[in-house]
Amino acid sequence: MKSAVKLHPYIYNLLIEKGFEEFSATQLKDALLKITDEYSQVGEARKFIYRQLLRLEALGFICKIEKIDGHSKKFYKKTELFYSTTFTSGKIPKNSRLQAVPATVDTAASDVDIFLNDIKKEKVIHEAKLAVVLSEIEEYQSLMARFPKKKSYLTGLYQQAKNQSAALLGKVTALSKVLGQDSSEHHIC
Repeated sequence: MKSAVKLHPYIYNLLIEKGFEEFSATQLKDALLKITDEYSQVGEARKFIYRQLLRLEALGFICKIEKIDGHSKKFYKKTELFYSTTFTSGKIPKNSRLQAVPATVDTAASDVDIFLNDIKKEKVIHEAKLAVVLSEIEEYQSLMARFPKKKSYLTGLYQQAKNQSAALLGKVTALSKVLGQDSSEHHIC
């Protein structure tokens, strides 16, 4: 059974309960300001929404689209991955407002954390793409078995999918090694 992906309660409310399908960052920010008074400044709410949108986009749950009606506007829409994923509402952090970073924070450590989070996100995306390509390969194999006379027609597509899966597997393996290397370095320290 797949585990559910936790969303910030406000984002869960907007995307799941209120059912936003296609939306701009401004529309989400305005809706956020209507459901909570936690953000005393509009700028804080805007930053929160952008952080959440970047996270969801990096994980492949939403994608950017451009609408041109007089002038170009950036919108987001839910992807197929979003609809095939189970989401739960996380707990509201005790203080989710933006705070100034204390001067004593080790910036090198935070750079490493940002790097590792980016690597983890990339790995999740490549793993999802790999799963799709592996399913595609299985389907080509099934079609070739069911329709042996069309094997020559399907072989090119099958080979192309195999090459794509090898490339994706290479990326996943490399990212896994980077993440494994980091965890072994942390244990040595």
